[in-house]
Amino acid sequence: MKAFLITLSLSLLLFILPKKTLAQITSAKGVILEKGTQIRIALAVVTNINNKQAVGSNDMGFFQVKAKPGDTLLITKRHFDNIYVVVPDNQDLVINLVRADMLLDDVTIKAENKQQNLSAVRLEHRKKTYFYGKKRNPLYYVRYPLAAIMELFSAERKNAKRFDRYYDNETKELEIDRFFNASLVKNNTSLTGKQLNKFMLDYRPKHKQIKNWNTYDAADYIKKSAKQYLDTLNTSL
Repeated sequence: MKAFLITLSLSLLLFILPKKTLAQITSAKGVILEKGTQIRIALAVVTNINNKQAVGSNDMGFFQVKAKPGDTLLITKRHFDNIYVVVPDNQDLVINLVRADMLLDDVTIKAENKQQNLSAVRLEHRKKTYFYGKKRNPLYYVRYPLAAIMELFSAERKNAKRFDRYYDNETKELEIDRFFNASLVKNNTSLTGKQLNKFMLDYRPKHKQIKNWNTYDAADYIKKSAKQYLDTLNTSL
């Protein structure tokens, strides 16, 4: 009888314990902003380096990731400096990302590391659902059809599809960076300072343009584009 009362008391305690408190035990949540502004950053990658769980921030910049107080989160986003944040006790996070210098010299190893990071995060998403991870025996879904329906419309599957779109876009941008970066532009033009900055923004090629390029094609494009850009500047004087 005593054991029954103890079990009942514990069950009631868990039932009346606020959901918010339970969530804080197993997850960290917050919002990601661009530092110095109120601009919210979508599709930033938040990775818990302790348990390897990773999520992307939503369209409003919010995120929630499996974590406990003391865990370390790594937040990454293209064109922003990476940042590490330690999960606090009973407190939502407000993370401010600093916009990186877009004209830093291209370093191949950084691109490779980012590609590996993106692939690892995508793998974590895919592990969470039948449709993106290791497939179960089809008989499982014959016996439990409701499970198939739930997975089809689950938040995990939506997150996986959403991250796949982000992954594809970032992969294309990394491919463009191989042929159009500050180092190549500096080596093939005389552009510096603000002119270099504006040229990099205005003449960045589309992914479909560079699909069949080699380094000679990239250099040719940069030289011709730079001439066109300088001619435009001279005409406006």
